[in-house]
Amino acid sequence: MKTLRLLQTILFACTACTAFAGTFAQRMDSLLSARYTPGAHEPGAVVMVIRGDSTLFENYYGYGRLDKPCEINADTRFCIASVSKQFTVVALLQQVALGRAGLSQAVSDWEPYRQPFWQQVSLGQLASHSSGVPDSRDRSDRRATIYADDSTSMAYFPYVDSLKFEPGTAYDYLNPSFLILADVVSRCSGEPFVEYAADNVFRPAGMAHACYFDPALEDSYESHGYMPDSLGRWQEFDYGEETFYATRPDGGIYATARDLAAWERALWQGKVLDPRLLEQAYMPWVNVSDSPWCDYQRRPNTWYGLGWFVDTTPGMPVKVYHTGDNGGYQAYLAKYPAEKVAIIVLENRHDFDRWQLALEIDRLLLEENIIGRP
Repeated sequence: MKTLRLLQTILFACTACTAFAGTFAQRMDSLLSARYTPGAHEPGAVVMVIRGDSTLFENYYGYGRLDKPCEINADTRFCIASVSKQFTVVALLQQVALGRAGLSQAVSDWEPYRQPFWQQVSLGQLASHSSGVPDSRDRSDRRATIYADDSTSMAYFPYVDSLKFEPGTAYDYLNPSFLILADVVSRCSGEPFVEYAADNVFRPAGMAHACYFDPALEDSYESHGYMPDSLGRWQEFDYGEETFYATRPDGGIYATARDLAAWERALWQGKVLDPRLLEQAYMPWVNVSDSPWCDYQRRPNTWYGLGWFVDTTPGMPVKVYHTGDNGGYQAYLAKYPAEKVAIIVLENRHDFDRWQLALEIDRLLLEENIIGRP
């Protein structure tokens, strides 16, 4: 019996982490074992690195839920938070490809907002966080913000009386702008956005487990987000605790790491979008580094494209990525398009430095010659 269990363990390990024979995978596991305490009954993560059709590293740490024995595995879905934004942009670009919408079109062409400045704000500026529209959602009633949905989060737009800056001239991260983009997709396609994305984005990409958040299905995701309290005890922190948690086009996708690996491969292969349009999304549209309005991801050599950040650090290949934070979930999905290398980090805990881990993974990729300096 012990021999059988050992064999089952070995077979699972070979399936879950296909590259442990290589030094990169060994170094990755050492790095991550120091981050996530092996064997501890606490939230954890899945980390995956792919290159083309090969999986260089894939492993799972900790528990998806602490209220029952639920170790994180290949079927565990995480809230990917703002990583969701790129899926909304791809859905919009599909409509652009069909001639139904245009990135230079004004919001006023689609939405019944009467203020004249909506004639100056374009769909592309919404997708690049350069619209100048403020986030002035009413936050006076915390319970209302905790249970806000897409429609209630959009309700403030008709009452915005001025812009923060001239559209297209600066970066200011605005979550609700992606709700407008999703509404445009719905108007173009004649379908509810969530149904459209399932049929035209998730399914063609081979994302078998991906879905948008639904409070009625929360138990089926096999994970919760957690934050430690002042005594170090883990407290659930997601729907019912975090504000604006349930809005979907800006941050509401639940997916597995393998879903996101399938997504990256589908983008590389042109399965969901014409590569020429994808290149537009990866172009630097607005400078994040010098923004006086917002400090989210504001670091040197950083730009925002359409639904993606673009890192142009000298001496490194261009990195296209997005981070996500929703409740106790942290997400990081990055790629080096020229190398067809992607990094996936999904955590259901929010107590670690995500960017430091990203830099450590980049260092290993360079040292193991998986990516090269330009």
